[in-house]
Amino acid sequence: MTTVMTTYSRRHDRTGTWQFMSAALLESPISAALLENSHVLEDDIESFVHVLGWTVPSYLPSPMDEDEREAMVSYLYDDSWKTKAGQEWGGQDKSFHLKSGDYPLKEFTLTEPSPILDLIRNLASPFQARYSKLPPEEDKELFKVLMPRYQLALERLNNLEWFLGTIQDALERPGWPANGGGGC
Repeated sequence: MTTVMTTYSRRHDRTGTWQFMSAALLESPISAALLENSHVLEDDIESFVHVLGWTVPSYLPSPMDEDEREAMVSYLYDDSWKTKAGQEWGGQDKSFHLKSGDYPLKEFTLTEPSPILDLIRNLASPFQARYSKLPPEEDKELFKVLMPRYQLALERLNNLEWFLGTIQDALERPGWPANGGGGC
């Protein structure tokens, strides 16, 4: 698959490859970023998830044809617009799919079964909390049900051991190609 990545900096106030930057950093205005949304561990973990989420549909064998895969990758990772001041913003498609639990897109499949998609989905799952809002406390029953899961997800996003453990667990599962061969 031929995917064109931007070779210039779209955001001069941020560093990193646009396609792999966290949605929170791409969506936040400078003033908000400086005050409350500074670059945190969650952004780095999310960037790693985006590297996997971009690489797998870009290069691993899939029943989807090349044009479908390229359109899907572009939709998720190239989302951007310019403000009147000329600043580049984006990340809404990433945050939407992380929030909805559809990351990587469920329509994407691989030609051969592989644990890689489960790994990406497991790593992406706590981001539902980052990009979702809890129901108001007045809705006590729903709040009571969702709050423990929400808190656990936020704890995972700030826990490097959870992140590394999730990767290690996935690598110990059967289904990876023998001898480090391609095709994950």
